[in-house]
Amino acid sequence: MQNALVHRFALFVNNWHDKCSLSGVMESNRSSEKENGRMYPEVATPLEVVQANLPGWQVCEKNEKEKKGRILVVDDENGPRQALRMLLKEEYEVFLASDVVAALAILDRESIDLVITDIRMPRQSGVDLLRIIKEQRPEIQVIILTGYAHLDTAMKAVEFGAFVYLEKPFDNNAMLTYVHAGLDKTRQERERRVMERLAIEANRFETFGRLVSGVMHDMGSPLSVIGATIEMMLDNPNRADATDRLKTMQAQVRHCSEMVRSAMNVLRQESRGKTMFSLNSVVNTCLEVGHPSMRSCGVTAHKELAPDLGSCVGDLVLVRQAVLNLIANACQAMKEWEEPRELFLRTWMEDGEACLAVEDTGPGIPEEHRECIFEAFFTTKGEQGTGLGLAVVRNAMKQHGGSVTLLDRPGRGASFVLRFPTVTLEEAMEAIRDNNVRTL
Repeated sequence: MQNALVHRFALFVNNWHDKCSLSGVMESNRSSEKENGRMYPEVATPLEVVQANLPGWQVCEKNEKEKKGRILVVDDENGPRQALRMLLKEEYEVFLASDVVAALAILDRESIDLVITDIRMPRQSGVDLLRIIKEQRPEIQVIILTGYAHLDTAMKAVEFGAFVYLEKPFDNNAMLTYVHAGLDKTRQERERRVMERLAIEANRFETFGRLVSGVMHDMGSPLSVIGATIEMMLDNPNRADATDRLKTMQAQVRHCSEMVRSAMNVLRQESRGKTMFSLNSVVNTCLEVGHPSMRSCGVTAHKELAPDLGSCVGDLVLVRQAVLNLIANACQAMKEWEEPRELFLRTWMEDGEACLAVEDTGPGIPEEHRECIFEAFFTTKGEQGTGLGLAVVRNAMKQHGGSVTLLDRPGRGASFVLRFPTVTLEEAMEAIRDNNVRTL
């Protein structure tokens, strides 16, 4: 199944793979390996202090055998550090740190795959380190060790996302099992994040293609008017209504420019910072841009917008792309479906969140597909679908602290609800004063 999904993605990105960041990532990895080779020669020496100005920063020996992962061991006591080094050094490249500061320095410089940390250390604890890691590099798994097991520390470790919470002394075989499982999970998380980034980029190009196609289609009519008007004026340059004809052409040119501007606003990449926006304005823009797709599929759109929606803050490009994806999916679902083919977009406020429902009168989502429709590359359209649209919607909502939900409407089409957190007027004004948020 995984190979088939990867194959489908490879086919889709074949024409633009050079624009993706994957090659850059691979090149960066090669450079990193070369640099690491210079810094850490393949010799079997006891311990090497990498930087004297960072106490507690040590890297353990490497041999010629290929290592399966890079592990950071953090403990303020030398004995436990050395015990873990001896246990892990045959299979893994091991880094040692005696406190949180040294551990963070290693994490900044090295590509660490797994962290094993004691929970009780001077100044900052293992839980502090866990919290920082999960904020900055959430894909890295962390094993927490303690010689003083307490329920409150265990709960904190679980709350911040510890992979395993172990008491000292631990069983060596159990530790090796947890290390292997933790490394596997780190790799899976990294692969998932790379695929999601590629999916977002691929979907952006797909959206761009749809918009360009729609704009080109819609520009046909005004260009025909302009062409016919020019021919009439060439046949009779001294027409009495020449001024009116010129005004007609001017209006059609302005219409073409507005169509292009609307499409490019959706995909503009510069200044991709946070913007304060109204969900109603997003709906209006997306309906305008998505009009060609709706018309080609015979879909009629209806909107019901609440007048008192709160303000939202986020990446406006990503939000528009998410809504456009839902509109495009609805149109495709209804394209071959019986009439009436109708699309409904409704907004409302609920529990301090701005909500948007995108509903259609198509066939709906089969029960067996409801659990996996938001997964990247899952599609029911065969070779015609990429399986990226809803994955991008889910990712966009996650980035904005919101959610996307598929409502159960048997026999009445699909209904997706987006929920965005809102900000108060005071919060919005403060963010604008601090130049953290742009206004439209």
